[in-house]
Amino acid sequence: MRPSLAISAEHDPPGGPDIALYEQRQRRAAAILDLDPDLAQDMTPERATAARAHAIAAVDTLTPGDWPALARDIADPRGALGLLVIDGILSREVKLGGMSFTELVGEGEILRPWESRNRPASAASVGWTVLDTARIAVLDGHFAARTARWPELTTALFTRALNRSRSLSVQLAIRSVQRVETRLLLEFWHLAERWGRVSPEGIVLPLQLTHRLLACLVGARRPTVTTALKELTRQGLVSRRDDGTWVLLGEAPPELDEIGAMLH
Repeated sequence: MRPSLAISAEHDPPGGPDIALYEQRQRRAAAILDLDPDLAQDMTPERATAARAHAIAAVDTLTPGDWPALARDIADPRGALGLLVIDGILSREVKLGGMSFTELVGEGEILRPWESRNRPASAASVGWTVLDTARIAVLDGHFAARTARWPELTTALFTRALNRSRSLSVQLAIRSVQRVETRLLLEFWHLAERWGRVSPEGIVLPLQLTHRLLACLVGARRPTVTTALKELTRQGLVSRRDDGTWVLLGEAPPELDEIGAMLH
């Protein structure tokens, strides 16, 4: 088991934690507001500068593959705000009986993977996979204590968690759509709202989504998804690049706005 990445505030100098000291002691530390400046969007420049000096957290790099996400391998969960994804992509799969549900988690989102392990035993199992090399910042209890003077930061993190919950609701609604082709198109555009990039080709979705992963996301069988993707490609609605990423063409389906309006 790896040592905890929790950063202790007991020896912080009066002016705030020293990054060089943490890098020597922990070998991985960073100013969170440098990695994710949007977290300071509700702060005045003066408050953001002051917060930056205290919002220091350990950053861990996760390589592709299964991720056990055991709480005490990451940080002491007591009082922790959670894990902030700096970059990269992870998937979370929940299995219950013969059914499964897969969620993609990426840049800027908040995780608390230990929560599912602290609940009473159930038939459901949760598994995490790192799809693309990811960095996560450990926002432990010491981080929460050091940044308590900046409630704007806590509010921003809470908003991220709420947005993830809403995104899950949209995905669940998409899975209830009858036609797999429509499900896939809605899921593509739903992911594009989070990770899409405008290009001359169309909306580029810079994710290497395999047919199997897409099947898990929309709740369909892989052969059915392959057939549906061929039809969407034939209609000129999506195309796949040589590097495995996707391009969305045309406009987003109106059903996506309808789902969003229904859930808000």
